[in-house]
Amino acid sequence: MSRLYMAVLALAAVACGTQPGPGNFQKFASSDAGQKRIAVWVSTPNNPMDQRVEALVAVAAAGFPGKIRGMLDSAKDREDLAEKTATALADRLVKAGSEPASIALLREAVMGAMTYVPDARKAPIQKTVADWAFAGLTLDSTDEAVKKQVEPRIEPMQMQALGAAGTAGAAILVRHGFDVVRMSQYILSIPDPAAHLRLLEAFKRLQAVPDVAIPLPHLELVGKIKDVRAATYLLDLSLDPKQESDVRAAAFNEAARLMDDPAIRAGDLEGILTRLDRMMASQEPDDRWSGANYLVVVKGVEAMPRVMAGLKDDGIYPNATEDPMKSMVDFCKSTLFKVAKGAEAGPVIEHLLKSRNRVHQALGVICTKASEDPAKGALLALLVRSGVNLLPVLGTKMTLGVLATNAKEGLQMVSEVAADVAAKRMDESDAKLMRFAILVDLTETGRAYRKAVADRFKEDRK
Repeated sequence: MSRLYMAVLALAAVACGTQPGPGNFQKFASSDAGQKRIAVWVSTPNNPMDQRVEALVAVAAAGFPGKIRGMLDSAKDREDLAEKTATALADRLVKAGSEPASIALLREAVMGAMTYVPDARKAPIQKTVADWAFAGLTLDSTDEAVKKQVEPRIEPMQMQALGAAGTAGAAILVRHGFDVVRMSQYILSIPDPAAHLRLLEAFKRLQAVPDVAIPLPHLELVGKIKDVRAATYLLDLSLDPKQESDVRAAAFNEAARLMDDPAIRAGDLEGILTRLDRMMASQEPDDRWSGANYLVVVKGVEAMPRVMAGLKDDGIYPNATEDPMKSMVDFCKSTLFKVAKGAEAGPVIEHLLKSRNRVHQALGVICTKASEDPAKGALLALLVRSGVNLLPVLGTKMTLGVLATNAKEGLQMVSEVAADVAAKRMDESDAKLMRFAILVDLTETGRAYRKAVADRFKEDRK
């Protein structure tokens, strides 16, 4: 039997309505038997592409979007077929009206077909769906308008399938507080700085809503926006007296992570410095120490005059959440000596020690000790007899002379540790524990100091 004769028979069968074909696919789309016949038609590459697309659209329109993927899966040219089918379904979706049930079925069919489309060819389809789902909406739209339009058109879990095209819509959802974490993570997964800045703007507007507490996870998401504008916004939140203390602290911590990156802070260094200066002017001692640390991080020892100007001797330091002595140790050990290169820290310490400001003097003594350089002990000679009261600075009853004596003795013990390591009487891991015990005790002197260090060393070594 010739191929021509077989083709004539097939056309006759279609004409008689016993087989699916152009113009009558909808007659077969609603039954299992008919869908099996349509599947055969779709999987036959000799059938015209537009007719195969028509068949798949008919199945979706009949309310069986889940069948689309199976039919596409069996086609040898499924990528091309899926692209044309998804395009046709997206166009049909745009014209589908507002009936939630019909919209949901077509949308599912589009998403199913799109899974077979290569990523490089999805963008036009994604844009069609995204433009339709968020048509006319902006960050300025009302919560009610966004909810009414978007809820029946697309589900949050489907936004990821829209790629870069859906990020503007996702930012609108964030601005109105809808599925904030999922939408933010989706936007941040797209390597598009402009989309990330839209997300930042959405957060600014959401978090500016009066009398609405800012969830801490939202601040973590803002901190993932790698842009100096996110850092300065977070710094502004940390300085906002209307915010709860935990929000202010979390905002600063997220800003700090961004400021640690030189490339980010270079985007608006003056803006960062201005805000850190405001922190130094705060009446909250924790703010001052945060500002002091990051002024040195972003500007180096060049920032020390600004730091010293902010560390006023006004007696507020015992009110801090963190122990003032720990704040000073951290500033010296974790900031100054990490930022200062070579001998840069020496003049800074001497300048602190020569100040008439008790905060500066105490910080200078502690930094001298934290240097772990026994040669610097000579800098403390003029202070060991000082009766200057440090209660308003350190929150504990002690004089500057006691602190200086502690530091001088601590440096002597550090030299003893170095000698023990050199003589192989102590390994480096134990030496590290011992130096830490020496450093953090700032109140004891003489035998009491050595005993306290020995006890802490034993405890830490367990």
